[in-house]
Amino acid sequence: MYDSVKMYPEGISFTTVSASSAIKNLKAMIYNEGLATHSPGPNGLPGGYPVKLDANGAVVNLPTEISLEEAININEESGRLDSIEQIKNDGTVVFSDYSEIMKETLGFDCRSFKPHESKDLAFEQMTLFKELANKYIN
Repeated sequence: MYDSVKMYPEGISFTTVSASSAIKNLKAMIYNEGLATHSPGPNGLPGGYPVKLDANGAVVNLPTEISLEEAININEESGRLDSIEQIKNDGTVVFSDYSEIMKETLGFDCRSFKPHESKDLAFEQMTLFKELANKYIN
């Protein structure tokens, strides 16, 4: 499963793909398109799912051979590959011990965070990454 992550291109192009996907999904809901696509976190579920998007929101549209419970389990296991141990009902993200690499490498020390803290933590990570990169560039 980890090998699939390697298919994504490095750099900002991935961010551009993510942004254009979000716009596509928003457009499908605004214009009631009934679009069959993929979406992250439909109806608060962990991970991404095939969905149908219309003015009512997202309806998970799984192949008949995969139950919603199985799909949730797959997404939770995938999250662990990203060092996400758990996402609590209030949205708090708890990192696994594997996240110690972030502390050792970047100096980023965060065991868990709430959704409202994500922007500040993202900027903190970017600053720490730039500092690390500058050590090797200069």
